Amino acid sequence: MSRRDENYLYQMFDTAGEYRSAIPNRSIGMIKKLFEIYLDIRDEAGAIATIATLLASNQISIKNIGIIHNREFEEGVLRIEFYEEQALEKASALLARYNYRIYERN
Repeated sequence: MSRRDENYLYQMFDTAGEYRSAIPNRSIGMIKKLFEIYLDIRDEAGAIATIATLLASNQISIKNIGIIHNREFEEGVLRIEFYEEQALEKASALLARYNYRIYERN
């Protein structure tokens, strides 16, 4: 690599860094609260679809959903994230009525 190419590369990275720094980041200095629950789920076809349908039929929107496998829980656990606290509370009550075991993180 020639000296000219090297200088061009450094200048390009500097410019890119300045550009990224100019983009406002609304999350800086703010703690973002997550509205999430964890629940045990049966290892069977359609288990996630049943929960998603139950929530949707009660007008509860899911922001994010996924299965977690870690040592904190004995088996796979379904993690569901909601857009707002009201949806989390409504979903927790609804799923508990259908005998799902709910875990909430503080």
